Amino acid sequence: MVHRTFGRDRELAGLHAAVAATTAGAGGCTVLTGSAGIGKSHLVRAAVAHAESLGAPVAARAAFELDRAAPLVTLASALQQIRPRSDAFGWLGEDHDNQYRLLERLGAALEDLTDGRPLVIAIDDAHWMDELSALAVRELVPALAGAPVRWVFARRPTPVDTPGQQVVDWLIREGAEHVRLGTLDDAAVGRLCRQVIGAEVDNTVLALAGGCDGIPLQVEQLLRALQATDQLVISEGVATVVGDELPSSFITIVDQVLRGLSDDTRLLLRAGSVFGRPFTVDAAARLLGTRPGALLPRVDEAVAAKVLVDGEDGLQFVHDLVRLAVHGSIGESVGALLHREAAAVTRDEGRSPVEVAEHLLKSGRAGTREAVTMLHEAAMEVAGQAPATAADLIVRALGVVGEHNPVRVALVADAVGLLASASRLEQAHELGEAALRAGLPPATEATLLHGLADAFKHAGQNRRAVEYTDRGLRHDDIPDAVRAKLWAVRAHALFYVGDLAGADRAGHEGYTIGQHSQEWAASVFGLTARSLVAQAQGRPPDALAHAQEATEIADRVGGEAAHRHPRIWLADALTGMDRFDEADQVIVRGRQETERLGTAWSAPLWHYYRTTLLTARGRLAEAVAEAENGVALAEQLTAVAVAVPLLGQLIRLAILRGDDDQAREYLDQLRRRVATGATAAPEDIVWPEAYLQNALEGPDVALRTIAGLYDALPDRPMIVIQHPCSAASLVRIALGAGDPSRAAVVAAVTRRIADRNPGLHSLAGAALHAEGLLYEDHGRLLDAVARFRKTPRPLALAGALEHAGEVQEALELATEYGAHRMRLRLLDRLGGRPPAPEPPPFRPASPLAQLTPAELKVALLVADGHKNRAVAEQLFLSRHTVDSHLRKIFQKLDIRSRVELAALIARER
Repeated sequence: MVHRTFGRDRELAGLHAAVAATTAGAGGCTVLTGSAGIGKSHLVRAAVAHAESLGAPVAARAAFELDRAAPLVTLASALQQIRPRSDAFGWLGEDHDNQYRLLERLGAALEDLTDGRPLVIAIDDAHWMDELSALAVRELVPALAGAPVRWVFARRPTPVDTPGQQVVDWLIREGAEHVRLGTLDDAAVGRLCRQVIGAEVDNTVLALAGGCDGIPLQVEQLLRALQATDQLVISEGVATVVGDELPSSFITIVDQVLRGLSDDTRLLLRAGSVFGRPFTVDAAARLLGTRPGALLPRVDEAVAAKVLVDGEDGLQFVHDLVRLAVHGSIGESVGALLHREAAAVTRDEGRSPVEVAEHLLKSGRAGTREAVTMLHEAAMEVAGQAPATAADLIVRALGVVGEHNPVRVALVADAVGLLASASRLEQAHELGEAALRAGLPPATEATLLHGLADAFKHAGQNRRAVEYTDRGLRHDDIPDAVRAKLWAVRAHALFYVGDLAGADRAGHEGYTIGQHSQEWAASVFGLTARSLVAQAQGRPPDALAHAQEATEIADRVGGEAAHRHPRIWLADALTGMDRFDEADQVIVRGRQETERLGTAWSAPLWHYYRTTLLTARGRLAEAVAEAENGVALAEQLTAVAVAVPLLGQLIRLAILRGDDDQAREYLDQLRRRVATGATAAPEDIVWPEAYLQNALEGPDVALRTIAGLYDALPDRPMIVIQHPCSAASLVRIALGAGDPSRAAVVAAVTRRIADRNPGLHSLAGAALHAEGLLYEDHGRLLDAVARFRKTPRPLALAGALEHAGEVQEALELATEYGAHRMRLRLLDRLGGRPPAPEPPPFRPASPLAQLTPAELKVALLVADGHKNRAVAEQLFLSRHTVDSHLRKIFQKLDIRSRVELAALIARER
């Protein structure tokens, strides 16, 4: 290819400046967008060459369409080929079951590698990036914003719906530098012509080159074609075009280039074109049935003609458009033969099943059945790490299976679940409905409806899940095992749409029919739904009993029953009964089972329930880190339904800690997710919003938000079970809004629950606290304090102490446990002002004054040389919070690197 750059002075200067800034310590991200052949790859190579000339390590790779079948292959291959060589990423070649830990380890490795030295990561054809690489990029680019890492991505504007395309679009929205490449002007085309030919050119050359619309690849290929066919003559140092049969399209241009090559070399190129990626001489030799050594002269000829490039990964076409043009020249029968041989070669090379399957699909009808099986198996294999890719693969398999093929129903059932996991709910719905309209036997139809219901329930679309189970249960002649599963899913979905009685009945049916039919997973899932209902209705011992029985069944029979993870609900029940140490042990074991079984769907739920436990213990900073990590994991798994309650927890935690701006940001995130149709319990959505409103806007606004929660409280006192101190908060909101009748309802309901559960001190304390506030009864408030002293809930105790007038002790607890809002309120009650903050460690009018206290803590630690991981551990924050703070710090201070931050703080101190 051409080495000099024409008509791209501004773009090239920008890339050089960005790379130079990276070597000086400032990272960043650059995206090049342009049509095929416009010169993106050339600019990427120029950026890489400039980085290497400045001594910066470089990790570069082009993505290929087949990357989609191998999670993390795009990014891992680039890092494993880093120049100069490094063993920092050798471990990426190992198997990785835990996606979250994989990304954490990768981030840590990059942070270590770039500690004091720059790195340029360049991905060409980023639109073909595999799904896990795209997810890693989304995590790592913001996480390494303060490190000297320059990301360079080049992509075409189409296709529009690939994971790579989506993450690049997201990077641009988040502020990545976006360079759109247009066509070359006439002057640049003229200089390019002179470069390629090695001589001056006349108007005949320029006129013909002008028909290439300023696309560099087409100009160069045109000139190569003219040279190959002797239609370009150089006389006295000036080139001119002769002849009448001049190429009029890109395919014709490539065809003329091929005509200038020997028959054997053209055969090599046609064979190589079927691979769709770099290929080895050995692989091409197998396709052609010859010795590898016999191909070497042909390889040399193709490389000399600038059709092939001999790179580190093997032989590669100079551009994929050239490969496609060559592949298009192969006849149907010859193409089928070559793809059949390619399937055998790729299978023997240990390539991905998807690559083998794609060759089989193109090899004729005989290969279709095997290809469908391979695509199906490959989809299920990558589903945990790349659900969108898995969905694409199985939809691809469905596309070649006939409507009446007996394997179609099984494919549709799996496709529905995968599409829902990838948040493509409408596509899942349409695919399922199309299969149902085709007419299925009752048992098969009910099985498919169960798959749809389960998929939509996991996606948080619980009303739709109920509708699907209704349709499945209308059939009288279906196996009991299928009926049990439908009832169990229905139970969980009904719980989240507010029908507690219906959920309990459905859970009982799922459990009972599951026991009779030995469909143990349905029994377990039905019991866990009943545990949820018992918890919501204020029956903690029943909630515990159901969860314990479900756990015993799962432990005894294993298999699919264990995959339902009943310990999630066991931990919840134990927490509700103040048995915190046991709950903690259950969570630890449950997380281990999730990793062992590879059931990724359950991972964010463990974060949710451990956040609940940590909050109850008063370990607020740890609870924030737990919840934020849960949200990040839910995002990775596209588990919107679990992200919603986690964000609800974060809103309450931010208010408790006095971080109002952060609370508003969490609320915005929660609203965006709810707007997609995801549902969650009202205790996880409306209560956090009202909690924020009460703190920032007053009780009148808060009461309007949660009026429905008050009205439902007699039948659904779940919030009091989950958060006993919420009873007092609800009474205060109602009284503050002038609604004593609703305050009385809260007190009465809490008293009823406490009397039913006499052994639970937290519920007794909650009832006494609510009654003390309602009736202004100091004695009951003191009794509430006495009861809460017997619980492991320090902030519930602090709240009762505050209202009982024991302000000093309440202040000590609020200070110890980081409840900053309560602390300031108590200091005000003591008649004193909050202690004056420590004098800032910088001069007056310093730009550092723009930073919030939380941001300043992060900035000072980063300036002292701490990595983000160390900062997170020292401040009890999640990595995501530290990354977010650092991005805001850079933006406010108008800096781009940790080096600049350290220098600024050194000057201002």
